[in-house]
Amino acid sequence: MEAASLIEEIRFGYGPRAGTTPAPGGLEPDRVLAQLTAPDPAAADWNRPPLADRYAMIAQYMIDKKAGKLPKNPDVAAMQAPDTSVEMNVPGMQLKKMELMDIQSYVARPAVAAAGFVERLVNLWSNRINVSNTSDNLSHYLMSYRDEAIRPNIAGRYADLLKATIWHPAMQIYLTQLSSIGPHSPVGKNQGKGLNENLAREFLELHAMGHGYTQTDVTELAKLLAGMVTDETGARVEKKRAEPGDKHILGATYGEGMDQINALVEAVAHRQETADAVAFFMARHFIADVPPPDLVQALSAAYLAHDTQLVPVYRTLLQHPSAADRNRQKVRTPQEYAAATLRLVGLTGMEQKLPGLGKKNVGVPGALARMGQVPYKALRPDGWPE
Repeated sequence: MEAASLIEEIRFGYGPRAGTTPAPGGLEPDRVLAQLTAPDPAAADWNRPPLADRYAMIAQYMIDKKAGKLPKNPDVAAMQAPDTSVEMNVPGMQLKKMELMDIQSYVARPAVAAAGFVERLVNLWSNRINVSNTSDNLSHYLMSYRDEAIRPNIAGRYADLLKATIWHPAMQIYLTQLSSIGPHSPVGKNQGKGLNENLAREFLELHAMGHGYTQTDVTELAKLLAGMVTDETGARVEKKRAEPGDKHILGATYGEGMDQINALVEAVAHRQETADAVAFFMARHFIADVPPPDLVQALSAAYLAHDTQLVPVYRTLLQHPSAADRNRQKVRTPQEYAAATLRLVGLTGMEQKLPGLGKKNVGVPGALARMGQVPYKALRPDGWPE
């Protein structure tokens, strides 16, 4: 009979790692939560370059692309091999090589991590507040979104997680926020430009509340968000594109600027609808497609009682009887399945010349694509289905 603690590793992680033995006893919430602050050198080996470093690489890539110096269809194997060819040594190709490793990390990092719960949470919230790789331009920012907007906030306040994601350039590019211009702003009046409601709508519908708002709230929020931008110089609201005047959203009034946007996010994060949505999404992800109603209620109450802090919500989840139930009601996604398999046999997915696999590596990204989960390319704004 399997060790009871295996439920802990499987349900709240990516399963056991090769060379390890199950911990004694059953599921222990303190042991799981300790992963949130414990060092994880194996996972840290997969830390990807931050956005500050990527900006310079993006600029060089655009220069070389405009000059026609980049290979049109670079071979993946050539990009992973030592720099031997002239075209692979073009400075702009460093960005594409980096992005190739970004894709590999989608499975390799959870495959080697000691803190499987941490990696599951990064995937959970990245999917909850989804950004999909829909263009070459967006791919430059995608890994930074996971590592700098999501990862640092998984053990903090959901309100701060929402702020980090809404201000990240990946989110602004993905939901075409840069094209949203206040119709009464200088640019709006001079060029006849108007609002784009994508980010406003998805923020309320998918990232936060789910229900309890009106179309008027969406339009007014789009006015509040008009002119926001984050680039290499920082985050700001550009006055020339911002919609002047008061905006009336969910029964409150907001003016202009970053502080007002952040105040709106804070208010939305504290609403009952958001608490319920976060509770349901978390319970569905870890426990069952139709989670126990009392669990969802307990998670929602913990969320509101602790100023949107997520750790008390995790603790409530881990202490619920369903967390230790041996009856498993979830099927792994392709990403979880691949990571768990590699983890169990002690591989990362980057190994080459393994018996039966020829000269190339394991080919995890291609395998995930065949299983229907192309890395970082969820087909809808609400992420991969649970």
